[in-house]
Amino acid sequence: FKATAYPNPYAEAFKLDVKTSSEATIVMHVYDMLGKLIETKEVQPSDVNTLEVGASYPSGVYNVIVSQGDSLQTLRVIKR
Repeated sequence: FKATAYPNPYAEAFKLDVKTSSEATIVMHVYDMLGKLIETKEVQPSDVNTLEVGASYPSGVYNVIVSQGDSLQTLRVIKR
């Protein structure tokens, strides 16, 4: 399980690239730097490449926690 966010930093929206061999649902939580939950999404592995996130966020730094089953990865993204 490996997740990356691109482009980073971003101006409009970012996408997730998730490499996984599992068919389990992927859950994404986005937090601001104060630790406040901004958004939660659940997507199927087949649909994750079309997911665009962050278009409505104000400029800043965000922690994106991507999980699938027991696998978890934290990504830091920056909106210009």
